[in-house]
Amino acid sequence: MKALNIRLPLFEIASFFAMTLILVSCAQIVPLTGGDKDVNAPKEVESTPINGATNFTETTIVVEFDEFIKLNNLSNQLITSPLMETTPEIVVKGKKLVIKIESELSENTTYSLNFGNAISDITENNDTNYKYVFSTGSYIDSLSYSGRVVNSFDLKPQEKIYVLLYDQFEDSVPLKERPRYVALTDKEGVFSITNIAKGEYKFFAINDINSNYLFDLPNEEIAFKSETIQIDSASTDNVIYLFEEESGLQFLDKAENKEYGKIDIVLNRPTENLIITPLNQHFKKAWYIQDKNDTGDSLTLWLLVQDAFDNLDIEIKDGDNVIDTANVQIMQSEDFNDTTLQVSTNANGSFDLNQNINIKMVRPSTLEKNGNILLYEDSVLVQNAICNPIELTKFELAYDFKENTEYDLFILPGTFEDILGLKNDTLHSKFKTKKESDYGIINLTVTPNFSENYIIELYKKDKLIKKSFLQDSADIKYNYLLPGEYKMKLIIDGNNDQQWNTGNYIKGLQPEKVIFYEKEIKIRANWDNDISWIIKE
Repeated sequence: MKALNIRLPLFEIASFFAMTLILVSCAQIVPLTGGDKDVNAPKEVESTPINGATNFTETTIVVEFDEFIKLNNLSNQLITSPLMETTPEIVVKGKKLVIKIESELSENTTYSLNFGNAISDITENNDTNYKYVFSTGSYIDSLSYSGRVVNSFDLKPQEKIYVLLYDQFEDSVPLKERPRYVALTDKEGVFSITNIAKGEYKFFAINDINSNYLFDLPNEEIAFKSETIQIDSASTDNVIYLFEEESGLQFLDKAENKEYGKIDIVLNRPTENLIITPLNQHFKKAWYIQDKNDTGDSLTLWLLVQDAFDNLDIEIKDGDNVIDTANVQIMQSEDFNDTTLQVSTNANGSFDLNQNINIKMVRPSTLEKNGNILLYEDSVLVQNAICNPIELTKFELAYDFKENTEYDLFILPGTFEDILGLKNDTLHSKFKTKKESDYGIINLTVTPNFSENYIIELYKKDKLIKKSFLQDSADIKYNYLLPGEYKMKLIIDGNNDQQWNTGNYIKGLQPEKVIFYEKEIKIRANWDNDISWIIKE
């Protein structure tokens, strides 16, 4: 067969290859992006009856949104104000929210159904802060009352607190009656009660633990206005101080023996005259040493009688008042492996000026040999360092330390002996004091606009550095402050007991007022900070 001899023009060949490249390029696979991410919250398109309807008589409300929706945590988000006897039944049907009202509504009343963040789209969970309002009368009430709820002691914002308005004025209303208007605080403590009728109200805020809109549990926190409030215009920027009342009921939280020879007892509040009585044992001599904490609500019993019993029943009293009884299982000596007394000290590494050396034991101890504590300053033995007990388990070695100086501390064997007869082993600690220039100073002048005594507390982070009890204008100098951020807190000490006191609703007592300095104070090394704090209560 004769071969075909086909000749194409050069132009046609070039065109063929160009078309092939175009087709290959068009056939490349490109990942699908799905378009721009939906960041928009659902929007109301229409509602029946309309949002803001007056002369409302319906039992069903239908709200249509511009996209498919779902409900999230509705029971904790929905607030109806005023409250209804029965919570409305609410369901979602595609893009529609159907609300069925099952309570009899009051005449000439504006209702608001606040959904919080309960309504979101079904794809990206974009939520909408939606509210539906209607009135059974001829107009919509439009007044509002808003502000922020904070903890009365540390002024931190309080979330999920119910803010309540009552149109009844008996002192018992928060204990027995449901409020007229309700709002819920957000994570910043912010609240807003809207669509309020003009009038006079009692104001409360509660941490409603059992969700019944009543102040009826001893551990529920409360805030209240001492006087009724008159609402005849929008009221904003109200700061509400929440507190927990001091419980009148004294009870035992725990009594346990987790360490050999040591019973820990924790109470819910301080005692004045604590008495511990054994019920199933009889002791002819002292059987414990008591070590109470600073606040008086917990204590340690260091047992002086060992291995004589494996359980102990005790009665705990505050004076003549029996608080509780407890059974404590007692650890035996076979569970105890210590052979020496453990001793520790704060004299390590870089040592702060303006302090003494603390020597800490794990059990109450006595100083057997004072001469066995040796302190060397630049290798020279110090002769005038004095060691004294400051707690049952702590001693203090007092000395006027020099700056930027090396020290050696030796505690020789047998210097301390605990109540079990155990003695310490050798402890050697090397440390060097800081320089004066490592610290900053605060020179504070306080000018109050009140006559009561007050307390100034200086904190570094959450650690209390110094507490001062003052009256009228005062000057304070804070030395030896390490670099960092500090804050100052003032407590108006209304009853002059040198501590902060909580409030009590029935007694009409507000918590003692707390004021923080306007900003954190930045301390730098070798730097003085002059601060004039003019209090504007």
